[in-house]
Amino acid sequence: MTASSVRDALRLRLGSAVAEYPGFSEGVLRVLRGYVSSRDTFHDLSLRMEDYLFNALYDCLGPAMTLPLDGGMSRRFLMSELPAAADEALFPLFEALSPSAAQYARLHDYWMSSGSPSALRALLLNYRDYLPPEESALMERIIRENVPVALQDTWLGKKPPR
Repeated sequence: MTASSVRDALRLRLGSAVAEYPGFSEGVLRVLRGYVSSRDTFHDLSLRMEDYLFNALYDCLGPAMTLPLDGGMSRRFLMSELPAAADEALFPLFEALSPSAAQYARLHDYWMSSGSPSALRALLLNYRDYLPPEESALMERIIRENVPVALQDTWLGKKPPR
């Protein structure tokens, strides 16, 4: 788990300017590295991440909360987007967890209770051996129906055709 993996996770939603803003991704990384499995739940971590992102975005963007997007456009960041942005920020942690039955159970429970797209993605990428075939097929269908086509192969762990 690195600042680079955090930037990659946040770039699509927040744009490169924010993801690469000095200290922004490093701060997200500090929140992720503060996670202790024996003390924290993923839900608790998600709430901490929302708090951190709100403050960091406000510091970076000011009170207008206007995101400069990669295509040269800009848009206002809405408070209703904060939970999804926090979830995307959690993916580098989920991806870095060492696959085990205990981690699978925690991540699976979190996905079932929260509907976290990042947890779903990590389960398919790193815990497929723990998934019953029917559940794996269901998860793939959820991704195909809800994730932009350009991202689906990455989410499913498949290399795009050349």
